[in-house]
Amino acid sequence: MSHVFIRVACLLLTAGVVACTPPMNWREVRPSSTRLQALMPCKPDEAVRSVNLLDGSPVQMHLAGCDAGGATFIIGWADVSRGRLGAMLGAWQDSTLTLAGVASGPDAPAGTRFVPAGTLELPQAVRLQATGLSPDGGVLPLDAAWFADSGGPGALEGQALFAAIYRAPSEPAAATSFFSGLRLR
Repeated sequence: MSHVFIRVACLLLTAGVVACTPPMNWREVRPSSTRLQALMPCKPDEAVRSVNLLDGSPVQMHLAGCDAGGATFIIGWADVSRGRLGAMLGAWQDSTLTLAGVASGPDAPAGTRFVPAGTLELPQAVRLQATGLSPDGGVLPLDAAWFADSGGPGALEGQALFAAIYRAPSEPAAATSFFSGLRLR
């Protein structure tokens, strides 16, 4: 995943620094290639990239993100076999934390259980808050969650899911609205 995710994250972060940050304009977002439904404070841009997170096997990672209230809001999803969802979530967590300059693996900050309605109960389904480093070397607050969709009855593939806020939003209730607005349709 390394360089691809860094480029996408930097692009989204840079867009927020260069452009005027719009006020919070909450809307329901329903990307067509996932059952994930999110409440986002702005209209997201989407990107799809092939990344290597598990055993060097390429996975198509979808990201949708936008900037509002001084923060970057991102949702992400990747199709993976149901038997590998936990491993994928763990690899995604490690990659995200490493890229943000936060300890990963066994040294990662402790997260709290995060299982929105309809998602799988997995040990790797967590939400955590940490402080890392932005690409310019500044402080980067991160509030992120990783969770999974089984894909529905009889499905062979599920989806590893991701939601994050980079930087602290200007509206204190924004994180609560964002994370509580995540669900499957």
